[in-house]
Amino acid sequence: MKALGWNFRGFGQSGRKTQLKEYIKKEKIDIIFLQETMRQDFTDQELRNLVEGEQFVWHWTPASGRSGGMLMGIRDSLFEVGALAQGEFFLSAKLYHTPTKFKCEFIGVYGPADHSRYASFLQELEGRVDNSEFPIMLMGDFNLIRGAQDKNNNNINWVLVNLFNEAIARWALLEVVRTGAAYTWTNKQSNPVRSVLDRAFVSLEWELRFPLARLTAETRIGSDHTPLILDSGENAPRRMARFSFENSWLAVPGFVEQLKLWWVELLITNVNPRDPIDVWHGQASGLRQCLKGWSANLGKERRVIKADILAQIQGLDRIADEQAWMQRVGV
Repeated sequence: MKALGWNFRGFGQSGRKTQLKEYIKKEKIDIIFLQETMRQDFTDQELRNLVEGEQFVWHWTPASGRSGGMLMGIRDSLFEVGALAQGEFFLSAKLYHTPTKFKCEFIGVYGPADHSRYASFLQELEGRVDNSEFPIMLMGDFNLIRGAQDKNNNNINWVLVNLFNEAIARWALLEVVRTGAAYTWTNKQSNPVRSVLDRAFVSLEWELRFPLARLTAETRIGSDHTPLILDSGENAPRRMARFSFENSWLAVPGFVEQLKLWWVELLITNVNPRDPIDVWHGQASGLRQCLKGWSANLGKERRVIKADILAQIQGLDRIADEQAWMQRVGV
């Protein structure tokens, strides 16, 4: 199973939403948990578009004005979804993972940025964890750090650090080791503050069942938070990908002309059709094959460009991390 956690900073951002769809499709995400959706509600159509027609069970809390809001989606073909719950700072679902016949509870977290509210935040989470009878996955933006290594400067509230670490110890949770980006949040200033605010924790029973689990912090683009992907390490069988027409193809220069050319060529090669239904079936089948090949080549070109851009961003992130380290040690 794979879970995606991301402080999204606005569901209405079209570019960010496209990036989210790419993560869901590329990584075959089974659990989606978004924070800071800035939305009161979602339509069935936009949720279906997000997962390209796949069946997900959705649950959300509305934003407060133009901030906040959480959205959780669970892949219906992989899980039997039991009781759903919500609080001021979390969404949760009791799950039965059908490939492994394993019961667990996913708890998505969005901690307050206001430090005066951390007592109520940790108290609410403690109640949720204590009342769970299943192994736990706890994931999201906690808005808390656990030590000096989680921030690129020395402006640290050690009282909150200790409160957070003591709570994690009481709950007997294990933090999943993160790879990828060194920090998960930045204030995006010229001299940025960078911190690790987004995390994933699991209970011992969950870790024993999925010992190969790993957490990856992806490259941050758009939002001030990096997306996190928690992979249990299990490879459940997947259905073959279905062909779908992408509206974005219509914006590719020369696409409509190429489409017309394929249509004419297919009419010529579709010899001796028995009736109009045969003509339509032959045209549709042939056009689908043409589009698959064309989109594969187009996708390859775009992937090369995207990979180059991501490599440049990652390089800039590494430079920023090195500069922060040198400032800390006084080099």
